[in-house]
Amino acid sequence: MGTKSMSKHVKKNPLYFVCVTTFVVAAVCLTYWLSLWTSLSVIEKPMQRQRSNDENDTAAATNNHVDEKKTHFGIIEELYQVVTAERLDKIAQKHREAYAHASPFPHIVIDGIFPKRILEAISSEFPVNEDEKGCFTETCFSQAKQNKKSAVNDEREMGMYTRVFYAFLKSSTWVTFLEQLSGIENIIPDPHYRGSGLQMTASGGSLDIHADFNRMKKYNLDRRVNTFVYLNNDWPESYGGHLELWGRDMKSCYQKILPSMGRFVVFSSTDFSYHGHPQPQTSPKVRARRSMALYYYTNGRPVEECLNQNCEGNDHSTLFQKPLNCTVCEEAMCKRYDETEPYWVHASF
Repeated sequence: MGTKSMSKHVKKNPLYFVCVTTFVVAAVCLTYWLSLWTSLSVIEKPMQRQRSNDENDTAAATNNHVDEKKTHFGIIEELYQVVTAERLDKIAQKHREAYAHASPFPHIVIDGIFPKRILEAISSEFPVNEDEKGCFTETCFSQAKQNKKSAVNDEREMGMYTRVFYAFLKSSTWVTFLEQLSGIENIIPDPHYRGSGLQMTASGGSLDIHADFNRMKKYNLDRRVNTFVYLNNDWPESYGGHLELWGRDMKSCYQKILPSMGRFVVFSSTDFSYHGHPQPQTSPKVRARRSMALYYYTNGRPVEECLNQNCEGNDHSTLFQKPLNCTVCEEAMCKRYDETEPYWVHASF
């Protein structure tokens, strides 16, 4: 039908015009909605995939967080499951006599008390950035008598596992063990880490032989028990850093202790419990000697533990000493230990 004839037909039949117009409009609208639906589908599918990915990522993150919390709890729970009051009582009863009669002063070296996982977790929380002076923290000694020795003695700067472990070392369970092992009653852990905490000695560092400060003036308490837990994986004899125990006359070296992973050393602290690691450490540059130290006190002490048997008004700081008749522990003139005999015991039953 031509345009003129269609025009005539529309004029003759208005209903035809309405139908045609409605059909055209409907076709245009249908085309538009089909195009819009296609566009939305193209957009929606990636969005659905993104939402799915986001949901999966959220679920994975949640699961990882839950797994991480389970790991944290598991490591801490293991400490309390392994180091029980019953087990510690057996260790103390078995070794208290050896502790009391050890030379040159009461002490013992015990391996295997603590679970390995928490020790490794604590080790991972140590500072690792060493400056040109061999320091890892602001609390650092760079002197001839104690060189390249750093410390962390503020709980706010300690990691979670470290704080948990120190809380255990201050617990009734652990304090009772130390009392039974050492024979010293009513001991009190230091709440403020004076002279203790995390300790690091860089390669080349050393600490001269000494007896420690003897009193905590703030609480009027006497220092009685020193404890150390060493945290050095794969630490061979060639690295040095041995803890040495010397006699009262400084003419005899009775013990030379390798600071290996998990090793626990405890000794009675007196005015003549001379100890240190005086020989420059020979570990690689990237390896620092790591330990945790905590000291324990009592209200009063036997006069036999004090210089000139005078404990009243005889407060002193660190008393540094020099060996006599020799320069190092292993020289024949001073050596009083047998390298063929183990100097440690193992906490196994």
